[in-house]
Amino acid sequence: MSALKEIKNYYGLKNLSYAGFKMGEVTVDTPIVATTYQEDWIKEYRQKNYFALDPVLKIIPKAVLPIDWQSFDLNTIRLRKFFAEAQEAGVGEHGISIPVRGRHGDISMFSLTSNENERDWLAFKRQYLRDFQVIATHFHQAALITADISRLNYDLSHRELEVLYWAACGKTAEEIGLILNITKRGVRFHISTIIEKLDCTNMAHAVAKGVYFNFIKHPR
Repeated sequence: MSALKEIKNYYGLKNLSYAGFKMGEVTVDTPIVATTYQEDWIKEYRQKNYFALDPVLKIIPKAVLPIDWQSFDLNTIRLRKFFAEAQEAGVGEHGISIPVRGRHGDISMFSLTSNENERDWLAFKRQYLRDFQVIATHFHQAALITADISRLNYDLSHRELEVLYWAACGKTAEEIGLILNITKRGVRFHISTIIEKLDCTNMAHAVAKGVYFNFIKHPR
């Protein structure tokens, strides 16, 4: 919770929340949850069984990319009421949820909300969405440890580890190709393999896993 508050304040957000599912015995009945939402809203959410209504929870099992709450079609009175009550409870005017998946079948969503105007919210997403994809991955890995799910040994080749290292250093595919003396197409092939092996959605996600599991090291 303290980490969420620090991140929220650092980025000037209204709220942050994490919910982890299918993560061993600790999530059989309820997900692992950490949030900066007000207690009154959390209590109301549970009492009214909004788990069954929340469109984010419905789409998360199938989602791969971040979900902007503005994309939801509020075609029912009940759904419009749900979002109206959420705003009234101080959840935030804008929101986005980031899905994270693991190889054990575990899944989570990391959500952030803001009260910025439309223009500033759009600028925020463009500038910081990548940051939050990495943050979401770190939170999920920490939750896996809490759920006592063992870490996996990822079988990356020496070349793949080299590509991952230079990607973590901020190098482009073209720059990595020059450093490793391979074609840009070859670099892209290794990137796609890394993403597949690490069960990630993009290279930022892969780098986050690499940092967390401590196998991003300077190649020899």
